[in-house]
Amino acid sequence: MSFTSRAAVLDAPHRFALVDRVVPAPGRGEVLVRVAATALCHTDLAIYTGHHPGVQYPRVMGHEATGVVDAVGADVRRLSAGQRVVIDPIIACGSCDCCRRGQGNLCRNAGLLGREMDGTLAQHVALPERYVHPLPPHLPLAAATLIETMATVRHAQQRVGIAAGDTVVVLGQGATGLLHTKLAKLAGAHRVIGVSRSQWKLDLARRFGADHVLGGGEDTAAAVGRLTAGDGADVVIDTAGSSELLALSMQMLRPGGRLLLYAISHRPVEGFTTFPVYYKELTIYGARALTSGDFEPCIALAASGAIDLAPFVTAEYPLQRVATAFADYERAPERVLRLVIVPEG
Repeated sequence: MSFTSRAAVLDAPHRFALVDRVVPAPGRGEVLVRVAATALCHTDLAIYTGHHPGVQYPRVMGHEATGVVDAVGADVRRLSAGQRVVIDPIIACGSCDCCRRGQGNLCRNAGLLGREMDGTLAQHVALPERYVHPLPPHLPLAAATLIETMATVRHAQQRVGIAAGDTVVVLGQGATGLLHTKLAKLAGAHRVIGVSRSQWKLDLARRFGADHVLGGGEDTAAAVGRLTAGDGADVVIDTAGSSELLALSMQMLRPGGRLLLYAISHRPVEGFTTFPVYYKELTIYGARALTSGDFEPCIALAASGAIDLAPFVTAEYPLQRVATAFADYERAPERVLRLVIVPEG
């Protein structure tokens, strides 16, 4: 094993430097992971462009990652050198009230790899064993980076409680929207309606199980009403994050329906009134990140072939071309599901 490890350091928005660092040694209870692949999402793009609040530069980004265990520290019992793994990037303190309740995703002191602390756009990363989950050997490591994203989708759907027979509307058919579409069908939804402004994403939504797809030029609320014989949807999932979609989402829901605000938006909602929440007795759910318990079911879905993750990888780039990858992403984000950085490319 080399004694140096290359990392892509974002010194400032839009400015990368490739640097060599000493390979970290795994401490007690830690494992050293040789990173195989890191997928880039909209959070990474916002950090790269300087639009993510609170990020301190310089920073090694990256949090959706897979790799191979290179070495283990003392007291590591569950993992061994050579195992292929996926990384849980939510680093919790383990001692606050949220952590004590088993809600590490809500930890009052939590950090995300690649945001509050250096992440996986590097050749190596050392982590406590509890944040590393073994993968079966047949899963391609580039596509398996999507397991972390799938875990956030599963966590959100566990909260909203999709039931057999439900009609579910998924707003947006990017990577997370497609995963919501597929998981909703696997949860037993009777009818899943995928909504997107992009035809190629609607085609993928069909492939991932959507029963109906609606384009951006349609009157979405009227179409949902027509498809549900006027009843409305049981569940609306917003993966787009546009503030103007809130009123539309509530319009599409049946009385007693559930709205899942999966996407993140910092924009205020102009003209919002709580009257539809009262009148229809709606329930609005938020969902933050994932819990460690979301990983194993998602690994099982990918391993069994129930969900094909390969279509999510739009392109792969070696680590030395990370600046090019982000420039391409920024230029046309609507054409990307996930770009994957391969450190040893």
